Amino acid sequence: MIACGTHGVVYRDGGMAVKRFRSSTSPRAQAELELARTFAARNLVHVLAANVAEGWLAMEWLDGGSLAELAAREGALSERFIVRAALDVLAGLAVLHEYGLVHRDVKPANVMLDRSGACKLIDWIGDEEEELSLRRGKPVGTPVFMAPEVAGRPHRHLEQSDSWALGCTVVNLASGRLPWEAADARGRTNEFMAMWKSAHGVAPPHDPAGWSPALAGFVARCFEPDPARRARARELRGDGLFAQFVQ
Repeated sequence: MIACGTHGVVYRDGGMAVKRFRSSTSPRAQAELELARTFAARNLVHVLAANVAEGWLAMEWLDGGSLAELAAREGALSERFIVRAALDVLAGLAVLHEYGLVHRDVKPANVMLDRSGACKLIDWIGDEEEELSLRRGKPVGTPVFMAPEVAGRPHRHLEQSDSWALGCTVVNLASGRLPWEAADARGRTNEFMAMWKSAHGVAPPHDPAGWSPALAGFVARCFEPDPARRARARELRGDGLFAQFVQ
């Protein structure tokens, strides 16, 4: 076993990662198994086989680990690496959004590296799981990466919510620390405080002094408090920050 979470466990089987759900009828399982048959994109994890009745899917094995593991191991990452990773994440998000889907949990732990160094998104959350969670009074996702419209009312993810979470991801990778880490009066990471501040349009603390103006401008676009004015993934892909990578 290489990972264990709320919804299931993941095993390595040769060149594959096999995810077995705790319940094949859970909203998360149904969403992932259905999406497994839909996508084949460079920046989304490739699903090689799936069995809905038995509740498992086999994905490509990504041996580069996650961006969260990389940041934990190396601390703050170089701007060039972060920009390349952000462009890959945006490419994956653009595919999801094209199908009318939202990731709902963009963060370094859900971005994996393959052998070539390309980043691939994993573990997106489906509509049904969000609806079920909202009926229980709780938004889905990771509190310290939540956009204002998710942390506050109406607690729903939009395409633009993924953009805010990408901004949090960039801050995480540039500092080597989680958003809102040690940010409360007692030097702790307080998820309730993070959600309250985000709900009021406050972005995670970050110091862009060592960043290029282009990166600082990109993050500012991600952290636009009003989701109606915040750029979507397809718009952010055209940001001048990425000119060096797009021919």
